[in-house]
Amino acid sequence: MHTLLQDLKFSIRLLAKTPGFTAAAVLVLALGIGVNTAIFSMVHELVFSPRPWPDARQVVQLYTQDESNPRRFRTFSYPIFKEIQAQDSSFSDVMAHTLTMVGVGDGENTKRTFAGLVSANYFSTLRVPLMRGRAFLPEEERPGAAIPVVIASYNYWNQIGRPAGFVGSTVRINERLFTVVGITPEGFSGTMMLFGPEFYFPLGCFDMLNAEFGDSDRRGIEAADAYKLFLVGRLKPGVTLADAEPGLKALAARLRERFPVELKEQTFTARKLPRLSTSNAPREESDLSVLGGTMLAMAGIVLLIASLNLANMLLARGTARRKEFAIRIALGGGRGRVVRQLLTEGFVLSIAGGVAGFVLGAWSTGLLMQAVGSMAPVGLFFRGAANPALFAATFGFCSLATVFFALGPALKLSRGDMLADLKENPGEYPARRAIRWSWRSSRFRSAC
Repeated sequence: MHTLLQDLKFSIRLLAKTPGFTAAAVLVLALGIGVNTAIFSMVHELVFSPRPWPDARQVVQLYTQDESNPRRFRTFSYPIFKEIQAQDSSFSDVMAHTLTMVGVGDGENTKRTFAGLVSANYFSTLRVPLMRGRAFLPEEERPGAAIPVVIASYNYWNQIGRPAGFVGSTVRINERLFTVVGITPEGFSGTMMLFGPEFYFPLGCFDMLNAEFGDSDRRGIEAADAYKLFLVGRLKPGVTLADAEPGLKALAARLRERFPVELKEQTFTARKLPRLSTSNAPREESDLSVLGGTMLAMAGIVLLIASLNLANMLLARGTARRKEFAIRIALGGGRGRVVRQLLTEGFVLSIAGGVAGFVLGAWSTGLLMQAVGSMAPVGLFFRGAANPALFAATFGFCSLATVFFALGPALKLSRGDMLADLKENPGEYPARRAIRWSWRSSRFRSAC
């Protein structure tokens, strides 16, 4: 430990004496590590980060499955949703939602964006308290109620400057004025990750907004055969998906007596809540891991290229230090001691580049998401906050970069011919002697 601290102090002093080289090396590393940090933060958000609600694993999606063809699924109607919600089952609560598109603003300033149509218990099922205002009321959910109220996302509130009196004000949507009754918490993107609605309307506005969206199916939401809703349930504590399956099958059999046509040869099932989609059929999201691995591999190539460039810089710089390494070995330091010293210097550079890269990656990612979000027809909810996983990943990138750019030069420079290096002019590094020889040669050629 004592010798390691000595190496660390010596490395810092040495790098401080060459600010030009140090700044160039840190800049190269900042770019390489910054790209990897930015990519990792996006992959972490898509694949690994937990959902921003309590007990997220207990929240699952329900499906109607065709018994004659188990690969066929469909969504639910509002009357069947209300029956499922009222049944005593494996779920503490079940909510309904769907997506539509609305126009926000008026005239040339209208922006098309996705919105959610949700049941009154949408936020309570997810256990997400609103940042401001209230959730929807049961009378606002009633089919055909068309009460013009809306809950805005934090993203939208932030885009318009976070006015203090936003709750209670009105927003023009589809050329109608809707009263804002609440604001979602920061980072909340609904049932999906990264993407989500910018506005939430009660299901009572379904017929009005869906007709304006251009839905060719003119049946109202109250029709038992209007299969337009996605159902999401929260399992009771201690209940697993496997435990819930028999109860869902039995519930479907009971409801088939009341809805013999609508539920003919249909049963109910539940699956893990998808991260990037809202679909009427379960989807395998293992491709997310493949996509994340591909993105990280591409970022790793950038880090490798930056490291190879820095390795060449270290080799050129190390040539001028051959006498120093020879003296260390002659005094009994050993080749391993020289390699460790060079790796320590490389790690100090990596840490400095990692800090700069972390800041650069966070800034560039936030800027990119803000620019894309202002143009995209869907809200982008990229939290990107500093977290232990991101810090650990950045430290891992620093360690990997050290191996890439410092290990090779360290092994090569420590294998020098000690006797030949010691025979160099005393007190003079080869680089200085080369410069002096070049200067004398130029004078000689001028004289000739």
